[in-house]
Amino acid sequence: MNFPDLLMNILADDATKRKLWKDGKGPPGLSGFSKVIHEHFLRLTLYNPPALLAVIVFTGSLFFPWWYAKVYENYYTINAYAFILQHDLPPEGISFVIETPIIAVVFLVFMLAGYFFLVFWGSTIEGKKGKLFLFWSGLFMLLYTAGFCGALLFATHRIGQPVTGYSSIAYTVEVDIFMTFSKAYFVAISAGAVCMISALVHGRFSIKLH
Repeated sequence: MNFPDLLMNILADDATKRKLWKDGKGPPGLSGFSKVIHEHFLRLTLYNPPALLAVIVFTGSLFFPWWYAKVYENYYTINAYAFILQHDLPPEGISFVIETPIIAVVFLVFMLAGYFFLVFWGSTIEGKKGKLFLFWSGLFMLLYTAGFCGALLFATHRIGQPVTGYSSIAYTVEVDIFMTFSKAYFVAISAGAVCMISALVHGRFSIKLH
């Protein structure tokens, strides 16, 4: 089975399969894939508003730091977003941070955009397949937030500092640092959990969009 056929089988809902599948096979090639997408949007129905709202909230949290550090009486800041690290440290402080490679930023942005697509698609698929989309998408979002925490633990352990709380570094002078997770991080965790749990009520609050 080639990639377009595999993708069609994953994305097609039961109604689309009943209409387009012949002898257990979907329409061939990229043209067949476009037909599957077209059929889906012709009968577009939102079966799970809570999941869609959750992923919108999760996506909104990406525009805010998930973790931050205030350095030297708040004179400098380090902001860790879900996909990139930003800071205004002086050159002598660069050795204390791990910059995010551009290729990693691009990969993470595509991954996070993929979560939005998967939840949107799962929210508009009726039945068990829609539930599975949302359950796994919510789980992946939670795993992403866990991975973010793991990356921070690695980075702070590298310089012998805690991931949250107060600390200091002796560097010509005593430099105070206050580190904490932001509200946006906990909002992201909550959104992932809501998306996952929403699979239990999938289809109970349907909204026709066609």
